[in-house]
Amino acid sequence: MTSQQQLQAQALQQLAIIGGQLTKDDDIRFEGNSFVFPDKFNGDMMGAANEVYRLAQSMAEPVAVSKTFEYRPNDGAYATKKMLIEFFGYALSKATPGMHGDIPPEERTIDLGWDNGVLVRETVPWGDMVLPGLPNGTLRLMAKRSPRGDLFHLEATVRRMDQRKIDGFFICVEDYLKEHSIYRGKCMDGGMNFLDVDRIRPEDFVYSEDVWADAAINFLSPLKDADEIRRNGLNQKRVTLLEGPFGTGKTSLLRTAAKTAVANGVTVIMCRPEDNPLDVLQTALLYAGSTGSLMTAEDIDVLAAQRDPMLVSKMLDVFDGAQTKNIPLIGVLTTNHVGDIHKGLLRSGRIDAVMTIGAMDRPGVEKLGKLTLREHCPDDIVWDDVFDSTSGFMPAYVKEGFERALRYPISRTGKAGTVVTADIVRAMKSLRAQHDIQEAASDRAPALEPMDAVMRSIVQERVEDLADTINSQLDDVKSNMESSIDNIVEHRMNGARITLEDANGDSVEGSLYTN
Repeated sequence: MTSQQQLQAQALQQLAIIGGQLTKDDDIRFEGNSFVFPDKFNGDMMGAANEVYRLAQSMAEPVAVSKTFEYRPNDGAYATKKMLIEFFGYALSKATPGMHGDIPPEERTIDLGWDNGVLVRETVPWGDMVLPGLPNGTLRLMAKRSPRGDLFHLEATVRRMDQRKIDGFFICVEDYLKEHSIYRGKCMDGGMNFLDVDRIRPEDFVYSEDVWADAAINFLSPLKDADEIRRNGLNQKRVTLLEGPFGTGKTSLLRTAAKTAVANGVTVIMCRPEDNPLDVLQTALLYAGSTGSLMTAEDIDVLAAQRDPMLVSKMLDVFDGAQTKNIPLIGVLTTNHVGDIHKGLLRSGRIDAVMTIGAMDRPGVEKLGKLTLREHCPDDIVWDDVFDSTSGFMPAYVKEGFERALRYPISRTGKAGTVVTADIVRAMKSLRAQHDIQEAASDRAPALEPMDAVMRSIVQERVEDLADTINSQLDDVKSNMESSIDNIVEHRMNGARITLEDANGDSVEGSLYTN
């Protein structure tokens, strides 16, 4: 054999050994140079030959082997490609027979995550593949639907004698996924699209000291200090609800949590408005592993109103369920209307902490101003006056005020220059009307009519439709009757005969109607 064939044979033998760890078969052994048969064939070599022949036929028969992996499909496809190259030398796709000819083999380009601002991608096989070195061996990569979402599934068809090798291959794929999953320890949205947490700068987010302290104990420390929390017997599962009006910076706290999580090897799944939070939570459970996972969802009250009034309750049931036992699972949810959350869910033990994020304090306003204005912020800014001008403003308005203040020097000189206290106060005052209009406006849909009024309206509309239909049908009947009467009269008159006398006194006979 060539050196390549020898290497492949050794790799397949290694797979057989790995597969034998789970599959034991002591009836057949290949060792030494002697033929060894059971005692029952002593003096019956033809019987032994027939038994060997039947055994050889059985070992050559095709068998189907399959396994579902608790990982998402793209993750499994990447691991399978790596193991195919490891043990078979290459990954070769196979055309699939179809009604109108062979269907070309499919390959997918998948994302592997962000690296220094670049989204890394790689092409992986999908569908049917050949297995070099295994005669008639085929492998199919596919997705399988389950209560936990789409999972990676492998199906192989090989000779019975090669089954141990496939068992070993499946074990190797599983081991690779455990150690080198493309998702574990990274940040994704509910569609498994990678998010670049390197771009998140928590140092630019400004909150009061109380908010930072609450965030630390409720989810930032559990993400960083999971081992110490576990050693002290504290619960590793924790759900925090961030509540407050629009523009308070709840989203920035979620992003801070995501960056902290990834820095500590924790998997992050951030639910988008179009995602089902329950599906996102199942993905967080799949990829929790020993380091845990973080699941975030914004505007949970809106999602519940759109999808299921019991959504929050169902999510908390999953957090407290048996499948999450001993799993470090952190949940951070947000709402603009905490009053819409059922009060029974707000008790300690269901939602562990409710953090209120409101208007900024005096140190926070100063810090945000210096971060926003940078080198254009002089040392003589009267921050007490600035803080007074932001009364009732959420962080989003305060930040807009500082950016607007920076526009005043540009409008005066054509260049960005030093900002004075009066510029900042004027900018904040210019936002007051917009702030007051927003405060007076409603962000909710009009209240629905009472059920009895809705039902009465529906019934009334239906009755009116029926009345119109009946009247139309009566008009049709009346018209049809009049037409029928006219036809009858015409027929009868056409059939009537009459004899008349003309001017000469002669008799003339004809139809009454015609004449």
